[in-house]
Amino acid sequence: MNVVLVLVTFLFPFLALGNSALVAEYNRASNASLLWAPYRSNLYFGVKPRGLPNSLMTGLMWYEADTVQGIQHLRHSCETGDPMQGFGWTSYDPRLGGTQVIRDRQNNVDITTEFVKNDEGHWATRIKGKPLKKDAKIAVVIYAGLEGEGTFDLASELTPSGISGDVRLRGKTPDLGKFDLTITEGPEANRHPVMDFKPLKNERPGDKSHYATLNVPDGFVWQAKDIFLTLAQDSVAPLADKYADEEDLPPWSLYLMANDNSYMHGRMHYVQKVFEGEFEFDIIYNNKATKSASIKPEHIDDMSKSIASQIDAKFQSAFTFQAPYDTEDYIPFGKELYSNLVGGMGYFYGNQLVDRGDKDEEEDEEFWEVQSETRVVEEGPYELLTLVPSRPFFPRGFYWDEGFELIPVLEYDADIVLDIMKSWFSLVDSDGWIAREQILGPEARSKVPEQFQVQYPNVANPPTLMLLLSRIVQKVRDTNNPDFFEYDPDATSGIKLGSAHLEIPELLLGYVKQIYPKLQLHFEWFRTSQRGSIKEWDREAFSMKEGYRWRGRTPNHCLASGLDDYPRAKTPHTGELHVDLISWVGMMARALKDFADVAESVEDREEYSQIENAIINNIEDLHWVEEEQCYCDQTIDDYGENQPVCHKGYVSLFPLLLKLIPDDKIEDRVIPLIKLIRDPEQLWSPYGIRSLSKSDEYYGTEEDYWRSPIWININYMVLESLQYYSQRSSAVRKAANEVYKELRQNIVNNVYDNWKRTGFAWEQYDAETGRGRGVRHFLGWTSLVVNIMGMPESL
Repeated sequence: MNVVLVLVTFLFPFLALGNSALVAEYNRASNASLLWAPYRSNLYFGVKPRGLPNSLMTGLMWYEADTVQGIQHLRHSCETGDPMQGFGWTSYDPRLGGTQVIRDRQNNVDITTEFVKNDEGHWATRIKGKPLKKDAKIAVVIYAGLEGEGTFDLASELTPSGISGDVRLRGKTPDLGKFDLTITEGPEANRHPVMDFKPLKNERPGDKSHYATLNVPDGFVWQAKDIFLTLAQDSVAPLADKYADEEDLPPWSLYLMANDNSYMHGRMHYVQKVFEGEFEFDIIYNNKATKSASIKPEHIDDMSKSIASQIDAKFQSAFTFQAPYDTEDYIPFGKELYSNLVGGMGYFYGNQLVDRGDKDEEEDEEFWEVQSETRVVEEGPYELLTLVPSRPFFPRGFYWDEGFELIPVLEYDADIVLDIMKSWFSLVDSDGWIAREQILGPEARSKVPEQFQVQYPNVANPPTLMLLLSRIVQKVRDTNNPDFFEYDPDATSGIKLGSAHLEIPELLLGYVKQIYPKLQLHFEWFRTSQRGSIKEWDREAFSMKEGYRWRGRTPNHCLASGLDDYPRAKTPHTGELHVDLISWVGMMARALKDFADVAESVEDREEYSQIENAIINNIEDLHWVEEEQCYCDQTIDDYGENQPVCHKGYVSLFPLLLKLIPDDKIEDRVIPLIKLIRDPEQLWSPYGIRSLSKSDEYYGTEEDYWRSPIWININYMVLESLQYYSQRSSAVRKAANEVYKELRQNIVNNVYDNWKRTGFAWEQYDAETGRGRGVRHFLGWTSLVVNIMGMPESL
């Protein structure tokens, strides 16, 4: 019997009786470390608390103020069309903070944000600006809005000309207690434009902070940019009427807020500053409910340096790059990719749109054209802690992406991975379904075209989070720590955030007990909702149960698969069987088999083992096509006969990628697939593995999304699977070694070259030129390059 299962079965009753203070201490420490962060992923910079949806939200905006037109380029949310030379976190840890650099060429300024915090609920951000022109004028707007219960007021003196010195705001809520938020004046080196237009010398000075406050309904603070532009327009209107013919009116003064004392007092506050040349100031939040020392401006430099040092040490401990990437050139590259990945972590809250109309069966002959009854409703509210694929273009949770995104994080902070996974699986509904996109609330919805906002409960998505389950169990086994299951009931200190679940059995076992039923329900939903037809079409297979078909398919797309426009059968058919889907279900069965060990269920382990075995056999019986020497989808032809659908590419590789090839067929299957991978007329390119064979009739056609480009997540899986099967066969190792070595270098070198050239990681890479394409600033699974650099140079 598995050693983990033996230890768990024997010791769990004693652990359950142990000191719950250990769990309480971990929860306190972890929650404190993750309470505040830039969780507003879609903004260049915006801080809010995790787990408190109706609370304080802050944000940063800026624009070039040398011209009247400058405000048209007001920055707030990350937009893929913004002409940036690059932006993102050069160093970041969600528990500590970090540094972000934004190279805004259109506004002629480099903006740096240094975010620091401590476990007592204090945080601060140092904002630095360096204009590309020496004396350029830059306007900066900071806003803070409170939603839910509580008070939030200006504590500084406001005059008609603005606020002198620091701007102080004070608040109190049931969740946060009392707090202060201060926007500092900054160092004496800061320079401000001088008002030479005498009629406005006292009304709109350049050396004061300008201010506005108003009441904003709950749920609308996220529209801060639109509200500010309205305030700016209200401010410029009187000048336009009064000084229409004046040529000396300084452009930087036009959009300054009016500092009107009579304006309604509210819990939404704007502070506007104008600088000339380089500048620096701080936003400091101090929790007055604690007796610990507050953060002051003089603390921030030391805190920032300490955070950077801690991140450097932890990063190099987590990721040991192997030749030829074990040089100083690649450490900043890897650290920036990883920092931008976790810097996109967001906390989302709100309702989602779901259509629970009758779309479940798809039994009609032309099911994709059937107009079902539409029943779109708002469901929720839900909350989610997640990484995002891309802050400018995909600032929300994607189920298909998340498992890949968490693979690098597992090496750096396993506890955060488990936290995010628990957040995702809390979304499993009573049937076992999870929406493929998590579009929670109006702010998230504002970034999604209307036709993609509604989610359908019959549509699945690759369950990549399950990839993490086996890895986590393996990490526990790999620690080879004989003391792991020895329990000290008096141990309530020394918790090491980041690896606590891997080191403290009470935490891991409690987590498993909590999440395991959700995993089982989700697995059963997959097996029932995506079931394919075997017996109905007289197919011969080891099992009459284990065949699967993606629901929601159309003639040109299978969005559920994650491989959108990858070619399938020309006409969708209810008799289709999809090889990638059966492979994902097989991976789920194996992951649950491993997790059942820790959940102390012998019966479950045996059941999942049997399902896994049946799927492995059915993949061979249903999907291996000897003539093509690869795995293929299946459909039903016009005569009611089974017909392979072989478009060689990523789909052909899934049993290899998910390690589902039978032990007695490893060489017969893996070596032909290696030949397919290495053939330059098929999948091989100098930049990575193409998504579709160059010889396929659909190669590079129409949208060309998954019909030629190189995707890093699949390339990562190719490398990992070659490692896996090379350990099981010397013949495979001989066939794979040069392919593996060359492919690894092709992938890393190309992503690195694009990063050096453009300042960005990209969604995909062109199979003919290697150039980044699709969405830029796409960290998501492209950040797996960090793990690839840590792989061995050869097999």
